[in-house]
Amino acid sequence: MRGILAAAAHGMRGPVNIGNPAELTMLELARLVIELTGSGSEIRFIERPTDDPAVRCPDITLAQDKLEWEPRVSAEEGLRRTIAWYRAHTDS
Repeated sequence: MRGILAAAAHGMRGPVNIGNPAELTMLELARLVIELTGSGSEIRFIERPTDDPAVRCPDITLAQDKLEWEPRVSAEEGLRRTIAWYRAHTDS
């Protein structure tokens, strides 16, 4: 949220990566979501689209330089907070 607010307050034009450069594979992310939610879901492997990026690591240099922003929350902590919020705000 801080990064989005910093970009809005700065008045930057164009895209800026507000992400965490600590790269996770999709498999690591899926396993983490299953673990944190206590899900019984199975992971299925399917053919990747031809244009699917092999690396998912945002370059946050622009956010660091122009907004003086860096992530403070790890992917795991962000998922924990998101899961807790959804559990508190949904009927399921």
